[in-house]
Amino acid sequence: MDDETSEIPEREGWVARFGHRNISYIVFVIILIPLAYLLEAGGPSGSDAGGGLMAGIMLWGVVTLAFFVGNLGLLIWALAKGQPALKPFIACLLPVLLIVGTLLAEEIMLRK
Repeated sequence: MDDETSEIPEREGWVARFGHRNISYIVFVIILIPLAYLLEAGGPSGSDAGGGLMAGIMLWGVVTLAFFVGNLGLLIWALAKGQPALKPFIACLLPVLLIVGTLLAEEIMLRK
């Protein structure tokens, strides 16, 4: 009976290793992209356009900064205490990889 309760199903084990906080951040970014476009569609056009996209970028920046700083603190804490630091390390890499990936995608798309 102890074996049944102590075993973690494969999917839950993967989620537990990657971290719920990291999955939540990825879902936030995925939801924010179409939300920013929806805000843009309802706004003015012409020279006043871009407010919805800019609001999305500013919201992403604020959330990402808080996410990065909080996880950097958790990473330092885990390393200082000798605890496992994989989840905070992944969480610190996610915003950096997102920015680098966006810049690389832009570079690839804009090649002539």
